[in-house]
Amino acid sequence: MVNNDSSQFPLLAASGLCKSFGGIKAVQDAEIQVPASSITGLIGPNGAGKTTLFNLLSNFIRPDKGRVIFDGEPIQHLQPHQIAQQGLVRTFQVARALSRLSVLENLMLAAQKQTGENFWQVQLQPHVVAKEEKQHREQAMLILESVGLAHKAYDYAGGLSGGQRKLLEIGRALMTNPKLILLDEPAAGVNPRLIDEICDRIVNWNKAGMTFLIIEHNMDVIMSLCDRVWVLAEGKNLANGTPEEIQCNAKVLEAYLGQ
Repeated sequence: MVNNDSSQFPLLAASGLCKSFGGIKAVQDAEIQVPASSITGLIGPNGAGKTTLFNLLSNFIRPDKGRVIFDGEPIQHLQPHQIAQQGLVRTFQVARALSRLSVLENLMLAAQKQTGENFWQVQLQPHVVAKEEKQHREQAMLILESVGLAHKAYDYAGGLSGGQRKLLEIGRALMTNPKLILLDEPAAGVNPRLIDEICDRIVNWNKAGMTFLIIEHNMDVIMSLCDRVWVLAEGKNLANGTPEEIQCNAKVLEAYLGQ
């Protein structure tokens, strides 16, 4: 776990975020800060607005109001793919995969700004396209090694277990060379043995400089991984602090743990 000076300029900072669906206020004046090279947690009871906040940060859903600053620049006006190109990528509660493509092909497709995506460049620069594809294949294999799926490289992605799909989705995020990954419940529905493996890999990537913001209901995962934890309840900020502080916070115990 990386120790961070809380006074440092955050890699991600959101303030005043609001989102309503009809008459339901899903997120109300929410804020969050994620220091660079940290593992930051986001917790709260069901319906607290955690995934909605993720959607607002990545602009999968437009905020009614509020501001999101990433790496020193406002991003709330950008499209999700533009935000990903800036270095902020996310995963989903239910891991998504192109089932009829191989695991390796799933990763290679995630590489950003490929020359081969342009029809005319394929015709005019076939050698450039071939060179890039070789580089992407090599990068994808290295990432599959890092997520523990190298032995599945040529298997159909549809044949992976739920936990392996979570690892594949993290691998696809890593293929974009991100600065920050938003992980939405990486341990949900995963075999306990594989949870430990996912956590170990997150720690290793963090030690290498990767920044994470994690939604997770598994408190053991949150408390063992995170430098700082933010708590939402009914769409509002309830508390934030170190894992130790959050575990002792009476408001959190009442709202989240039912004590």
